[in-house]
Amino acid sequence: MNKTVKLPTLNRAMALLFFCFFSIQCKTPTRQNYVKTGNQYAKDGLWREAVESYRRAIAVSPKNITAYRNLGMVLVKVGNYKDAIRYLEKSLVSFQDNFDANYYLAEAFRASEKFADAIYYYQKALKIRSHDSKTLKALAWSYFRIRYYSEALSTAGKLFKIAPRDSQTAIITARTLIKLKRFRDALNAIRNVKEEAKNHDLPYLESVEGDVFFELNQISRATRLYKRAIKKQPLLAGALLGLGKCYLRQKKLKKAIVYMERASRIRPLLTEAHLLLRKAYEKLNWQKAVKHYQDFRRQASTDPEYLGILSEVKKRIATLKKDAQPGSGNKSAKRPL
Repeated sequence: MNKTVKLPTLNRAMALLFFCFFSIQCKTPTRQNYVKTGNQYAKDGLWREAVESYRRAIAVSPKNITAYRNLGMVLVKVGNYKDAIRYLEKSLVSFQDNFDANYYLAEAFRASEKFADAIYYYQKALKIRSHDSKTLKALAWSYFRIRYYSEALSTAGKLFKIAPRDSQTAIITARTLIKLKRFRDALNAIRNVKEEAKNHDLPYLESVEGDVFFELNQISRATRLYKRAIKKQPLLAGALLGLGKCYLRQKKLKKAIVYMERASRIRPLLTEAHLLLRKAYEKLNWQKAVKHYQDFRRQASTDPEYLGILSEVKKRIATLKKDAQPGSGNKSAKRPL
């Protein structure tokens, strides 16, 4: 009797021991493969799952620098730039000469509008891959945003040597030349690539071409180009804003407002749209004019192009509010749209 009782007890103990052993064996590779799993998720475009997997890798091993880098890269893709910067900067302890770590850190800074930092890390990335076109394009745009036009053109020149018919390079070049008032050169930059451009690039090229003709005060040609671009790409903020500017120049205020408001809804940080909308609204709706003045002031405070008129805008807001007070005698300021 005693032997028959002990045998099942022993078997149960052995089974429990084997269960614990295999459980431990199963968990160990899972812990070690969080980065590999995250990489597969990222490859499949499953960003949320990739983020979770990399976070687990860091929780298990806080010194896993590869997990910090890969997590930062994915966070850039999902738009979490603040955390991306934090993790990518930590990864530079081991990855300071790694192209992806530097490039994605630059992308996170550029998206956060910290262009000086972005330029620094783009330049580091280019020391590793000197002919990488996506990095050169991003660097050129960063120079453009800080009004360093000579460097923007120089970087675009390097791009043209790599891909002479690249549409985005032509757009960067043309937009920079417009700022330098070199309108004919800007037009040539667009036309040199337009004929061979892919269909999805055409509305962007036509929109910039419209910008050139607008600056040349050829409003009818600019209007046609903007309309053509919008027909192909209805959500193209630059073309919508451009068409609004044409109507504003023609004093068709209500039409101008329709297109400029569409542009500002698509790109809420489009500073120029708020600057022009306040002009259009002044004779129609003073409250909306004030709102766009305030939006403009908030956005322009960090933009060198508009710093010179901020004090003027502040005074104009005060004047509009004063004129709208009862007894001011300014009826047009109170009139709603």
